Amino acid sequence: MHGWSLARRLAVGQMLGLLVLTVLASALSYIHTRETVYRVEGDHVLATARLLAQEQEVRQAYATADPSQVLQPLAVAAAQQAEVSWVTFMDLDGTRLSHWLPNWVGTHYPGRIAPAVAGTEFVETSTTGTAGPSVRAVVPIRAATPGDTGAGQVIGVVSVGQRVSQLDIAVRAQIPTLLALAALVGIAGALASWALKRYLDRVTFGLGPEQLAQNFTFLDTALHNVNVGIVLLGPGGRLGLYNDRAAELLGLPTPSASTSPPGKGAAAPHVDDLHLPLPLAELLASRREARDELFSAGDRILVVNQHRTRTAPRSGLLPWRRPGLPDADNGSVVTLYDRTDVQHMNRELESTRSLTEALRSQTHEHANRLHTVLSLLELGRADRARELLSQGLETVGTPSGTLPDDDAEPAVSALLVAKSAQARERGVRMDYRNEIDSPTGISGRDLVTLLGNLLDNAIDAAADPDLDPTDRWVDAQARLEEDWLVLEVTDGGDGPSAADADRIFDLGWSTKPAGPAGRGMGLALVRQTARQLGGDVEVARDSGTVFTVEVPTGHRRAALVRSHEDDGIAHA
Repeated sequence: MHGWSLARRLAVGQMLGLLVLTVLASALSYIHTRETVYRVEGDHVLATARLLAQEQEVRQAYATADPSQVLQPLAVAAAQQAEVSWVTFMDLDGTRLSHWLPNWVGTHYPGRIAPAVAGTEFVETSTTGTAGPSVRAVVPIRAATPGDTGAGQVIGVVSVGQRVSQLDIAVRAQIPTLLALAALVGIAGALASWALKRYLDRVTFGLGPEQLAQNFTFLDTALHNVNVGIVLLGPGGRLGLYNDRAAELLGLPTPSASTSPPGKGAAAPHVDDLHLPLPLAELLASRREARDELFSAGDRILVVNQHRTRTAPRSGLLPWRRPGLPDADNGSVVTLYDRTDVQHMNRELESTRSLTEALRSQTHEHANRLHTVLSLLELGRADRARELLSQGLETVGTPSGTLPDDDAEPAVSALLVAKSAQARERGVRMDYRNEIDSPTGISGRDLVTLLGNLLDNAIDAAADPDLDPTDRWVDAQARLEEDWLVLEVTDGGDGPSAADADRIFDLGWSTKPAGPAGRGMGLALVRQTARQLGGDVEVARDSGTVFTVEVPTGHRRAALVRSHEDDGIAHA
């Protein structure tokens, strides 16, 4: 039975339930009808026995020498007229004076007649007599008295009986009718079960309850523990279910259970009611297929996939019509993950790789230069050694001024050194100044995101082969102005046009062809990170393309938060 589908179990349960109800109804009807028949037939035979006991001919027969000569034909005629099974006259010791079987006349009646001999009539049922199951009345016959008061002496006993067969009771109980009705209900139930089976097999894929429970447990556990957001949209664009990660990425209420439906009487929310960013809401509402498309949601960049749910194979009485029917709207499944975290990790990895490659190449190059300088010094050519060192510094690209303590923000210092080496490898001269002399309270990951993406964008622009060699330069500066961190990156590239200046920070937009990692991500990340930190980024043209990021330091952000809280209290 464990392998049975849900539809088969319901069908079998329905048939068993119908069988039990039919048996119970038939038994109750039979018992009730039997009691009714016994009562009605008992009244009938009692009334017949009373009439015979009061017949003058019967009383006179008992006074003759051979009562059977009169009573036997009288009993047969009375039974036919009264429509009873038999009439038996007996004397006081139980000897039969008449019987429906003539050969039994003169035999002893084995039944109970003592109450009748004592003058009390009674009715009883019997299943052991020769007549079979029956109802019989036993009434005393009294001698006639003046005025016929009915108080005369008991001179005999009359027994009137009626056979009651079980089949007759069953017919009167309408058991055949009940069985026929049950058969009709069973046929109708079988047709309904067949239709229900088709429906359940379609929606449950023919799985049994145990398999459904096992699949539910597995999928529910997986749904809540995967690190990918999953959203199920039902027909019409209504929200079916979503997991915890999807709630975090889209700003939805945390689900208490993935399968918790809306409250009783409440409809599931529509995708238009979720207050999602417009491009993402339009994608979900359109129900179109989407693969690895980028969308901005708050301070995150989401990679979204959307696919329509799989439909079960259809079969029916008219299978040739099925291929032409439009597919039903079964909803869609949306998966999404946060590319911002991946982009941050890629940026840190790229910076580390660039720094490693730069240090490796500089180690080899510096070793050659040191050998050359040592040889010049041994030859007494100190001026030539000084000139060689100066030329090396000019070709590498140097920091302007004195570097502050690297412990203030080591991530900025390391990134500037790494990008300087990367720029030199691409034929771009990069000058930089790191004037940060104290911790900013900004995480190293955010600093790398802000400055690294700006430098990558500037180096790409300055490395354009169509530029004049004199314009292949980048200048970077990191400084503190009161409680604000200022990052300024300038390059000699052409920069965006006036029409594109407002679009360069849009997610996925770029004037450069897409590479393996995509385009239009870096500047969008810069703006999102800056705004997340309470600042912003802007671009300008001033002897080159200038990108400036201004974000409050940790102390400044804390003061802004306190100021906003005080304003909220004042307006409350």
